[in-house]
Amino acid sequence: MPSHPHVLITGGSRGIGLAIAHHFARASYGCTLVSRTPATLKAAVSSLPGAQHTSITGDVTDPSFWTPSGIGASLPPSDRISVLVNCAGITQSSLFVKTEPERIQEIVDTNLTSMMIGTRYLLRKGYFGREGNRTIVNIASLLGTHGGHGAVAYAASKAGVLGFTRALAAETGRQGIRVNAVVPGYVETDMVKGLDHASLSQRIPLGRFARPEEIASAALFLAQNEYAHNCVINLDGGLSAV
Repeated sequence: MPSHPHVLITGGSRGIGLAIAHHFARASYGCTLVSRTPATLKAAVSSLPGAQHTSITGDVTDPSFWTPSGIGASLPPSDRISVLVNCAGITQSSLFVKTEPERIQEIVDTNLTSMMIGTRYLLRKGYFGREGNRTIVNIASLLGTHGGHGAVAYAASKAGVLGFTRALAAETGRQGIRVNAVVPGYVETDMVKGLDHASLSQRIPLGRFARPEEIASAALFLAQNEYAHNCVINLDGGLSAV
């Protein structure tokens, strides 16, 4: 095992993913961030405290990325992963009947299929090793449990993330690999720039959107609490209660 625990974060170059990276880095984890944009990745890694961090440029929706010649060429088996955070995702803002099939496929591929293919590859190739505190943390969404206007494909993909979490937890627990999820509500990131913040905040009992670091702290908790398995943490400021 490496001298420092290691976390691999898809979608780690900005927003919630980058906030998660900062929390793990401050907790002495080595971080490997995965994203499609080299410049954004470079800036993200440079912003992390500590020096044991790396990045991998690639498209998680491309099955060829999850192969020995893809991510395997940049992440050799000797670098065991302590934590996998599946955070890569894209949003949607269009009525279902007006959403093109290609866009539906893109949303599902990014938010759900890539998560399953990537996690399967890392498990099959033994990247998690055979001992130690090993965890998979999946980032879902409140829309995956409650739905939302203009977000049918997104909601369906995030509901799938929760189903994936629970089913995988049943399969990996005996191997000592824990699987959990975080369910954020509205979070202050680029993904919500086009929304009516004032109106939505009035619906949230706490009166505001979450900060990315508040979601990140939940991911770190799930990684470090060794009895958290099939655990789903809801972080929506109370929105699901009203």
